[in-house]
Amino acid sequence: MPSAFSGLSMRARLLVTLGLSLVMVAASALLGLWQTQRLADTAESLYADRLIPLSLLRDMARDLGPQGLGQLLSPATSTGAPLTERDTQRLGSHLRRQWQDYLSTRFVATETAMAERVQLQLETLLKGVDTVDQASAEQLRALNQQRLALMKLIDDLATLQLSQARLDTERSHEATGDAARLGVLLVMVTAGLCGAMIWTIWYRYDEERRASHDARERLQRMYQALSQTNQLIVRREADLDLGPSAEQVLFDGLCRICVETGHARVATVVLVEGASFVRTAAFGNVARWMPGMPPRWSLDTTFSQSSMSTRAILAGTHQVSNRALQDPTISKPGSPVIPPGIEAMAAFPLRRGGEVVGALSLLAGEPDFFDDTVIGLFNEMAGDLSFALDNLSRERERAQALSTAREASDELRCLIQAMPVHMVLTRLPDGLVLEINDAMCQRYGITRDEVIGRRLMDLGVGMLPPYRGRYYELLRDHKDVVGLPARAATRDGRVLASRVHARRLRYHGQDCVIGCSVDLDDPKDTGPALDAVINGAARHERGDERGNERGDERGNERANERGGGRRAQSPGESPHADSQS
Repeated sequence: MPSAFSGLSMRARLLVTLGLSLVMVAASALLGLWQTQRLADTAESLYADRLIPLSLLRDMARDLGPQGLGQLLSPATSTGAPLTERDTQRLGSHLRRQWQDYLSTRFVATETAMAERVQLQLETLLKGVDTVDQASAEQLRALNQQRLALMKLIDDLATLQLSQARLDTERSHEATGDAARLGVLLVMVTAGLCGAMIWTIWYRYDEERRASHDARERLQRMYQALSQTNQLIVRREADLDLGPSAEQVLFDGLCRICVETGHARVATVVLVEGASFVRTAAFGNVARWMPGMPPRWSLDTTFSQSSMSTRAILAGTHQVSNRALQDPTISKPGSPVIPPGIEAMAAFPLRRGGEVVGALSLLAGEPDFFDDTVIGLFNEMAGDLSFALDNLSRERERAQALSTAREASDELRCLIQAMPVHMVLTRLPDGLVLEINDAMCQRYGITRDEVIGRRLMDLGVGMLPPYRGRYYELLRDHKDVVGLPARAATRDGRVLASRVHARRLRYHGQDCVIGCSVDLDDPKDTGPALDAVINGAARHERGDERGNERGDERGNERANERGGGRRAQSPGESPHADSQS
């Protein structure tokens, strides 16, 4: 259909139609004016070229008749008084003037020959009239015969004028009829063109309205597909399903969304398994729309050469064929027959860990279905699914790392509890107690429940302030504190003299201190116990950091310092004790 009005608003189209209608009406008016002018010209020509010459001929016939020259040349037939010489001269002059006036009118070809004859006979007659006084009776009769012959010619001219006037009138009627028919035709053409323009505008408007409605529905389906894809991914993450079926739930859901939102008749997910390609998920009537498609194929098969999924996986980019029935790369000999109703095909790669692991394959029932907008939609959906697969891998690695860290944390807690010396794990720099063994609790007269998450000084126990200050100075400059003499208060008011051993380390991503104190009268050696607990904390920290690194997409830098071996310690003193032990 005409597309001249495409892109114009309805108001602009109506204005164009109105302008063209006015142009056609103006043309019709100009035609009517021209027709009227022609009628006026015809009437004027009829008057000037036919009626005036006829009147002049009649006047000449009257002057040549019995009331004019007939009285002079045929007195026997005259009924009036005889003409005088002056009357004769006046009649001759009048006849010459009338004839000159007649000669100034428009002639036709026949009229010209007759006028020449009249001209000759009139001159001859008027010359004879000038000498009529000296003419004999015989000459008078000859002049009278010339007068009668001249009157006959003038009557013939008058008859010719009447016939020519009738012919001109008929021609004028024909011209008027032609002009009227032309005017009617122009009006009809104007009405037809205006109707055609109005119909075209309405057709284009209705077509654009339907196209706009289809575009809105298509856009709504696209948003619906994106929304359902995101909901599918969010529900999977909310369910905390990390089992082996989590990927299958995503694949099945994506295929279902593609078909239910009207973007495909059939949707499948194909994954790479070694040297083979496996159809892992599908939604739609596969038996009808994909007859002959094997559930598994290898790269060297005929089907692999025509498979859009295989090409997308190998190329790493989307593959599109909007005219699948005419595509020679798909309709190869030996390939499955494409059934009627499948017009377009496309495949979009799926990635995991940056590597292509499969493809989303779509079969549509409309030719040229996969335009730039639809391709962008499915690229985004495939990207969302790839992100969900990566996130699933990260969550599994994180869960494994957290499980390892939890086991290490339980091991560390049991190790601290099993130590026979007084031992506590605190956080720097605020001194909150993270773990404490029963030996330390009994020493200070407190319970484990009341001290976890609090500072020892808040309970009125631990090192006295002067010793605590020195203790923190050493920890600020050294990693280890070894054998620091200190005095500590208990809940019942006793002051104990002891030596403090401590080391700074990372625990659950925090700067911490694990330390122990031995009373001066206690012969136990704290070295082996402290080393055992520190090594356990180091193993816990390594597992904890691995979990954090896998959970972060960008990756976290591992701690440079681990609670492994000992460093250089402070001269004659040691590093790592609780600020309140």
